[in-house]
Amino acid sequence: MRGRRSEWAAVLKLLRTVSSAHQSVTLVEGEPGIGKSLLLLEAASVASARGIAVAAGRADQLGRLMPLGPLLSALEESPAPIITARHTFPFPEGSGLLLWLAEQVQTSLKERTDSGPLLVTLDDLQWADPATLMALRTLPARLASRPVSWLLARRTAPGHDDADRLFDLLEEEGATRILLHPLDDGAVAELSADVLGAPAGEELAVLAAQAGGNPLLLSELLTGLREENCVRVEGGVARLTGSALPRRVHTAVRRRLDELGTKTRHLLEATAVLGRSFSPTYAAELLGETPTALLPALREALAAGVLVATADELVFRHELLWRSVVERVPPPVRQALHHQIEHNPPTRPTPAYRRSGGSGGSTAGSPVDLSLLAWDEGRLSHALDLAREAVERPADGCRPQPRTVLATMLADLWLLDEAETAAASAEAEAVGQPLWAAGIAVLRARLALAAGRLDSAIERAETGLTAAGVLGDPALVSSAVAVLGLASLRAGDLPRAVRFMERDPAGSARGMAPYARFRSELTAGRISEARDGAEAAMSSLGQVYDALPGHTGALTCDPTAAAWLVRVAMATGDPQRADAVVDAAEHLAWNNPTLSGPAVAAVHARGLRDHDPDALGRAAAGHAGAWARASAAEDLGVLLSVDHGSRDLAVDRLNDALTWYGAADATRDEARVRGRLRALGERRRHWVRTDHPVSGWASLTGTEHAVCDLVAQGLTNRETAEQMFISEHTVAFHLRQVFRKLNIRSRVELARRSAEESVHPRG
Repeated sequence: MRGRRSEWAAVLKLLRTVSSAHQSVTLVEGEPGIGKSLLLLEAASVASARGIAVAAGRADQLGRLMPLGPLLSALEESPAPIITARHTFPFPEGSGLLLWLAEQVQTSLKERTDSGPLLVTLDDLQWADPATLMALRTLPARLASRPVSWLLARRTAPGHDDADRLFDLLEEEGATRILLHPLDDGAVAELSADVLGAPAGEELAVLAAQAGGNPLLLSELLTGLREENCVRVEGGVARLTGSALPRRVHTAVRRRLDELGTKTRHLLEATAVLGRSFSPTYAAELLGETPTALLPALREALAAGVLVATADELVFRHELLWRSVVERVPPPVRQALHHQIEHNPPTRPTPAYRRSGGSGGSTAGSPVDLSLLAWDEGRLSHALDLAREAVERPADGCRPQPRTVLATMLADLWLLDEAETAAASAEAEAVGQPLWAAGIAVLRARLALAAGRLDSAIERAETGLTAAGVLGDPALVSSAVAVLGLASLRAGDLPRAVRFMERDPAGSARGMAPYARFRSELTAGRISEARDGAEAAMSSLGQVYDALPGHTGALTCDPTAAAWLVRVAMATGDPQRADAVVDAAEHLAWNNPTLSGPAVAAVHARGLRDHDPDALGRAAAGHAGAWARASAAEDLGVLLSVDHGSRDLAVDRLNDALTWYGAADATRDEARVRGRLRALGERRRHWVRTDHPVSGWASLTGTEHAVCDLVAQGLTNRETAEQMFISEHTVAFHLRQVFRKLNIRSRVELARRSAEESVHPRG
């Protein structure tokens, strides 16, 4: 009964009132497998131990042919006079039979209560026949003076059926109603430890979460993993050793689906291959049907709790159930369905980018288009396969260029060597294709940014931006501006990053592919956070958070995107959004087990959310890129610095972050980490000696240039200090040096000189 404390308290209260002479009814509702039957079974066991007689029955689909079947079976479990009555006297016919049976049930219940209190438990009343429901409508009131209590359970379902009406009426007359919800994370963890004998490790916990808190699915999963030796206990932690779902899960899902009609099962198997969610229109086109023709099957799947409806799509309620349905589809059938989708795809009404022109979209049904769709939906390995297939086909005029798409995906996954090879091939292929050439310039900029070559990234992105502007491709403009903004931010040039952000990179990508839009929106959010704080970033990121987990492009365009989104959500007091990001990141990792990048990103996000130093340490060691390793090490250093006993460890981790940020030329991030070290009493030299003229614009140091840029924008000394992670006194010192070298006396003059220099740079 893990996670059912309040519900069990209500049942115990019912048992305490069995002996009292008043109507006592408790109603239990919930989805299939949520624990209704277990609750009734436990109640019967406790009642028997307390000397309370129990009459237990249940309805079933075929039992509807037997009037009053659940009540009769409940009373026949113990000796009851109704057995003799049915065989001794002739049955009346028609409605008279129902009245006679109801009278016999009532008489039997009275006789049972003559010898002591009685608990009646009836399960699965969603399948009860009308006579049973009518009897239950009146029996509790008629027997209110008897020591009898009623515990009635049914599945919840969309719509309003007769069982639902019965429960409503009984509740109006004083019955207690219990709705069993999915188990929370704590209860799932406790149940996992109960079954496995040890707390679940990280991968196992992610798999257990796919049961969606459904106790039956979770129990079958854990028991099956244990029976099939797919779990081992090491260091007091249960760790997953296999990836296939155990047979027990498939058996439980098959039983669930066997309750449905043949057409409904076929519909679920076909749509499951598309993904966990699907559009009814898309499903109809795939199956060569009209939406109207599919309506009965869809209604049955919804009523059975297999599917749930969102605003736009239908979704398999539990990820574990969906995975089982997919795995049970024979591989040749799966391949045939994939082939049909890829070569003759239905017109999917939702994402607009499939119908847009320019490089934001491509010919509907082409491998490039399908690869981008799979990428957006988090099927990264499949997306890579489709992109690799696309580069083997003739691609003249295809927008975007297949090899560029492949190289971009590889770069996002930090497979930089393969990305460089693909980029070189794309460059050779782009001769005579201006739009492709512009895309390659932006791709090269992204690769340079990933490698920490910020000057090269800025130079190549500016080349791509110019070409994209001439060619009139807004998505490519957006991608170039995103690289320029992020590279400028890391280089410590916040004013230039802000200027790029003000070109609205996210806005220019509206209507374009999610992979372009999310990259731009994240960059704009990072710059907004740097300038105005986390609240400002959150105000522009609502759509990114809300799109998870249906669109995971926001998590795949940067290995630290998930961690950063968690950090912003926590900084703004929004733990629900932080949890949503972690869930989406872990889901992405689970669905792509052959790729290491998503797994490390999920560990980083989880470590931040749970304040887990071990997870952050693994992320710092596991990230492939220097900047990402530095980010995780900085997060770990910040966490350890809160614990005064861990100061030395915090300093070590922050020093690691400083080293890795330096390897990525991330000047701004280095400055922030030095500030954190100063707060711990550590100081780090960070200047280099160079020869400068003694006066004039060329005499200014890099730090003095940064101060000039911020002050010229109107920032105060305090605001400038916050942006540069230095003290206000240091800003004042640098500003005096600037005034002296430029021979000026006011901020107004500085702003004028700065504007002139930006238009006519010298030196």
